[in-house]
Amino acid sequence: MKRALNILTWIGLMAYLIVVLGLVSDKVSKSPCQSLHIAIIDSADNHFVSAKDIYNLIIQDQINILGGELGRINTKELEGKIRNTPFVKTSEVFKSSNGKLNIYITQREPIIRVIDERGKGYYIDKEANIMPLGEYYTARVIVANGWNLNGGTPGDNLMELKANAEYKRIYDLYQLGLFIYNDNFWRAQFEQIHLTKFGEFQLIPRVGAHIIEFGDISNYRDKFDKLYALYNQGFEKEGWNKYIKIDLKFKNQVVCTRR
Repeated sequence: MKRALNILTWIGLMAYLIVVLGLVSDKVSKSPCQSLHIAIIDSADNHFVSAKDIYNLIIQDQINILGGELGRINTKELEGKIRNTPFVKTSEVFKSSNGKLNIYITQREPIIRVIDERGKGYYIDKEANIMPLGEYYTARVIVANGWNLNGGTPGDNLMELKANAEYKRIYDLYQLGLFIYNDNFWRAQFEQIHLTKFGEFQLIPRVGAHIIEFGDISNYRDKFDKLYALYNQGFEKEGWNKYIKIDLKFKNQVVCTRR
């Protein structure tokens, strides 16, 4: 008997909550949109988009969004529209009972800025997406230039195109850049990646006047291990400026050319 009473109590409570939530939802739907709250969650790291940019994007097609009923606002459609902008990674749109439309956004995180042979450029982000350069903001990431880096089209994803021979060099660049970006030590060491006409990479360090001949992307982790051993042991004793070139292309050895 007691168990049956408990079950009936829970059923009654659930029914009450459903009714209350329905009333609240109906109230929110019929409430006028009184304000927009736009938050760029990672604005301390990147500045590709601002709250003003998002506001202008929204009112392009929905001029009467302020003052109109919240229930008439399609949040999923808005989220999709915002995500279609090249610098936005995620968007979440939801309504509050106080008549507020809330919009939370994270931006794409670039890891490389590419300057192609035509002097034009693009970014590659952590998820291998091609992004356009920002009109008002330049991310402080490693710069890549050199031979045949044309063809990076905003909206393309290199993971989807890596089997295409035309994109292989850019995908290899992405792998190299991602490894450097994800390692705090290497991220602090290098300022530039150069691709030669032979399809080999050169790394330009921030400190020292040497060039690192990296070769192709094969065994890149082993190459960084060899370089780390040289930096940690060799350069500590002899200094940074005795060499003009460091070649990592040979197996199990590092060849250094003195100036």
